Formats: sequence, C-alpha cells, structure tokens
Amino acid sequence: MNDETVVENNAKIHLNKYVFDCAFWGFCIMLLNNVLNNNISLFVVEQDIGATSQAALTSTVSLVGGMICGFFVGVIGKRFKTSSISIAFILYGLSYLLIGFSHSLFMVFLGSFVVGAAMSIAMGQFPYLLSISVDQNSVSMAIGIYAAINSIGGAVSPFIVNPLTKACSNLGLNVFSVSGFLALILGVVCLAVKFQNKLVNDSLLVRN
Repeated sequence: MNDETVVENNAKIHLNKYVFDCAFWGFCIMLLNNVLNNNISLFVVEQDIGATSQAALTSTVSLVGGMICGFFVGVIGKRFKTSSISIAFILYGLSYLLIGFSHSLFMVFLGSFVVGAAMSIAMGQFPYLLSISVDQNSVSMAIGIYAAINSIGGAVSPFIVNPLTKACSNLGLNVFSVSGFLALILGVVCLAVKFQNKLVNDSLLVRN
C-alpha cells in the first residue's frame, strides 16, 4: 500500500448544508410524488371519471412519462442548471391541478404523464447536485443521507397531505388540487431561496 492510498483511505468525510438541503427538497418531492400513487385509483372511481381498470393505467402512464423524460434529463440539467428542481415542483403543481379540476380521464392520464416526467427530472438531478456539493470522498455518505430522508417523505405523505386536504375541504378542494397548490408554493420557495443557484456556485469552491 503506497502513501497515496493511505492518504485516500484516511481522508475524512465532510458534509455541508447542501447535503441536507438536497435531502429536504427530495423529501418534499417524494411527499408529492406519492400523492398520485396513494390516491389516483380512488379519485378516478369516486369522481366517476373511469373504472378501476382505467385508474390502474395511470401508474403505467406515469412510468412512461418518467422513462421518456429520462432520456432528456441531462439536457434539462444543463439548460436549467440552477432551476431544474423548481421546475420539477412546478410540473407537479400544474399536473395535480389539472387532475384535480379537470374531471376528465384524458386529463388524468396527461397529468400522470407529467408527474412521471417531474419525478424523472428531480431524481436525475439530486445525485448530480450532491456529487458536486461535496468532495469525492464524501459523495457516498451524502447520497446515503439524502436517500434515507427522501424515502421518509414518501412514507409520511398521507399523514401530511390528507389532513391538509381535510382542512381545505370546505373550499371545495380535493387531494390533488391541494397538492397542486402545495407543489407550486414549494417551487416558488425553492426559487426564492436560490437553493440550486447557491449550490452550483459554491460547488466551484468545493472542487478547488
């Protein structure tokens, strides 16, 4: 074992605030993403939009949207390197509002497609953002922390979204319209605090 290997093995892991920022926004993304998985079948049947078999197709449509968008995630990341996560939130917002207010099976499918695309953008960008926010020795730990907190968002989604929907039910809103407004608010906040902008700019200091 040479001296270079010893130095590399003894290198310390350095995490910074951007790791936890990514984990927080990833938590929010999964919280929103699971709204579709948890509620779409019941929503389609209760709103008399379609049958149970048609409701089941929405998951497939969402996967197709994610797969197609996945081919362009790299391009989107380069073109919108300081706003791609905000764009994902906005896409979630628009798609959920479309589903919540349209009462049309076609619009439900369209909204589900866009949800898949939004998920693909976010999940494709977070690992990259983490990789540039810390030094090479810390990337694995950073992604591990992100993944752990991210998954919690999906698990607690109904415990946050359902009470919020109930609180807004007197306004004539359903779970998708409430989630749509929530997603748009998160997208605006993400832009306003310049999360991605600061991360990308500060990553130059990490690498130098």
